[in-house]
Amino acid sequence: MVHLDRRTFLLGAAGVAGLAGSGLLAACGSDDGGGPRFLLPTAPDGFNGPSPLVHGVEQRIAYGILEDTAPMRADAPDEVEIGVFFEGEQIGGGLVRRRNTGPDSMPTFEMAAYYPVIFTPPAAGIHVARLLDQDEPTEHQFLVGEPGQTAIPQPGDRLPAVHTATTDDLRGIADLCTRTVDCPFHTVDLATALDSGDRPIVLSIATPGFCQTATCGPVIELLIEAAADRDDLHVVHAEVFVDAQADVDAGTFPAGPTSDIVAALDLPFEPMLVVARADGTVVRRLDGTYDRSELVETLALV
Repeated sequence: MVHLDRRTFLLGAAGVAGLAGSGLLAACGSDDGGGPRFLLPTAPDGFNGPSPLVHGVEQRIAYGILEDTAPMRADAPDEVEIGVFFEGEQIGGGLVRRRNTGPDSMPTFEMAAYYPVIFTPPAAGIHVARLLDQDEPTEHQFLVGEPGQTAIPQPGDRLPAVHTATTDDLRGIADLCTRTVDCPFHTVDLATALDSGDRPIVLSIATPGFCQTATCGPVIELLIEAAADRDDLHVVHAEVFVDAQADVDAGTFPAGPTSDIVAALDLPFEPMLVVARADGTVVRRLDGTYDRSELVETLALV
């Protein structure tokens, strides 16, 4: 399994250069006279490994926007028009409201603004997202796969009954939670929560100690706040790596051994949040970045 460095993958200049060099991004002038703007995905596009997206079910893909080579933050537009196209026909998207509008949306505002697009792919193959409200639309291509081609749970799938680390059983994980103070989401493991079937499940896969800036954002902090009054939920946090700090010290981060749940899903990115009903059926998955407002809306689905 290949792991990607969130800081370079999500908003780093190297990632932008790679996309531009591959022809997946097209430069254009913005309507307000600023520099060229580009769509930048916050999760893998499926060209270098199995796509996390499959056709036939509702999907979400989130984009940051670069102006020249810098992520748009305070100056990002309140909404943009992003269309999703398949074989030349628009199959989703439209006006998309900006997320991360300031400190009220994200505790660390250095996270760039982003725009989540909800759509249902009609078939497997190359899809194109276009930033339409510009002189020349910016394009980003991504792959949609067939159901069963990825182990990443899709809407309608059942979460896998994988054991995750808890305060009573670390299951080989060196650091239960890389947050400075352990988060409160390690009292029950995922398999046990699924077996109980008594309440909806929220699964967060993230490495908070190494995921504080850029698009990734402090997602565990947001979840602690949003779930504070939701005692009707099983909330489970799973770390990505067996020993992230040892990997950093050895200079191998982020390519070290991964936790059981990450290995089971063959997950090539973080963070990921999955919300499921009490029977384990997935309702929605948030790949990459999300802010306070989108998290609250997602938890309200169960």
